[in-house]
Amino acid sequence: MKALVACSEAARLDAATAARAEIDPLLLMEDASVEIWRRLEPIARERGAGDSGLLLALCGTGNNGGDALAVVRHARFSGLARVAVILTKGSLGELGSMYAASLRALGVPLLAWGEARPACEALISEAALILDGLTGSGLAGAAREGLAALIAAAGASGKPIASIDLPSGLSDSFEEGHPLIPATWTLSIEPRKACLYFPLARESCGEILPISGIFPVDEPIASRTTLLEAADLPALAPLPPDSAYKGERGRVAIFAGSVGASGAAVLASRSCLAAGAGLAALFASSELFPIVAPMLDAVMVKHEPGEGAFDPGRWDSLLIGPGWGRTGSRLECLASLLGSGLPAVLDADAIGLYRALVERGFSAPSPLILTPHPGEFAALAGRDSGLALANPTALLPELAGALKAVIVLKSHVTWIAAPGGELSVWEGRESGLGTAGSGDVLAGLAGGLLARAVSKAKVSGARTTDSEACDAAKAAVIAHGLAGRRARSERGWFEAGEIIVEAGRILGRETHPRSATDSG
Repeated sequence: MKALVACSEAARLDAATAARAEIDPLLLMEDASVEIWRRLEPIARERGAGDSGLLLALCGTGNNGGDALAVVRHARFSGLARVAVILTKGSLGELGSMYAASLRALGVPLLAWGEARPACEALISEAALILDGLTGSGLAGAAREGLAALIAAAGASGKPIASIDLPSGLSDSFEEGHPLIPATWTLSIEPRKACLYFPLARESCGEILPISGIFPVDEPIASRTTLLEAADLPALAPLPPDSAYKGERGRVAIFAGSVGASGAAVLASRSCLAAGAGLAALFASSELFPIVAPMLDAVMVKHEPGEGAFDPGRWDSLLIGPGWGRTGSRLECLASLLGSGLPAVLDADAIGLYRALVERGFSAPSPLILTPHPGEFAALAGRDSGLALANPTALLPELAGALKAVIVLKSHVTWIAAPGGELSVWEGRESGLGTAGSGDVLAGLAGGLLARAVSKAKVSGARTTDSEACDAAKAAVIAHGLAGRRARSERGWFEAGEIIVEAGRILGRETHPRSATDSG
């Protein structure tokens, strides 16, 4: 896992590094510009910038503008003859003014957007590559007036854009509709900013190229947000011992499906076993039973219990909701199941039902994982889904705490919030996973992994915690994402059932410590 920081923490880190090492902020800016140019130079030369084409820098008055001016100097010293600069204002800060004076001495044209807009627009249309240093981590709210117009002009040009640290317009306070430059690459100074992974902003960040070596690796970072990586999976989902039998690998009771939505129940049930659970049972209504029973060989299919007929002592976790419906006695059934004290994964219809229970004052006694897509999240939070997709950090932690549940906000970039305030991000961006049944598979993987965690805790006589539930959710998201990538790579477009097969391989073999030497 990599720490992701808020923009405010990045500013503190910058000041702390300068104070700790007793170095002038100019040296930090120079260090950053050297590393940025090292990554940018091959891109610039490939695009023909500086030779036949123009390398154009857009520079604001803050540190990102200073970084961009410093990069232009490196470009000029590296032999790129055709470089130019557009400034948002004629006046700059102390550091930016030093770099601007150097560029003027080298004969580099510097134009102010507000004073020479037609000439600036001509430069934008001529550019082979645009270097964006308009705004950075110090931006609060939306870019205004002239700055917004410059962002719009650069975006409308269709030219490749390399943004320094953040695409201009992006910040901790980003909201849907804020002006945002569409970067082709973002040269992100480590530690990366969490807002790069806001779902509504992510595509405008393009390819994120990390820039390291600017800050000390041992500098303490105040962050409760992490970026998940494939390498985190073995620690999040350790396998049971080789001596484990099915009862020790976790037992999942599944309440899912209805007439017309049987596929959701089948996919979710099969996914529980692909996650490594030793035993799974689908409790189906009398109308659904004859439909799903022939479709599930390894999953037990039982008749949906009447009031008081369900024995929670036989199970480790619950999976409730995929295709379940909300009519009839579903609300009372959900309250009874959650009241049993079993940890649970709630998906689809069960999410809306749970909100209704919370409004009545219900509180689940054991850890919960909720897996809403944006529409379900909007209903759960009572807010527009665009707010959460634009800025998950503003809504998710508070809602997870209020509901006392792990929340998995599913999108092309998935955010996971724990009740204690921790946030995790999975950089998914796999359109193959946008297929019917994909969410049912994710819910099943989470249910199976939660059952494994509960079973493991029982061995030591402990209760399953929110932290362990959160680990199960993270592992499910990673395995689901990796499975989608592999299926797309090997097969092209795929059905949800193929995610199950790949996820089973990933969770059962590739997380195993002996997998590197095993032949089968």
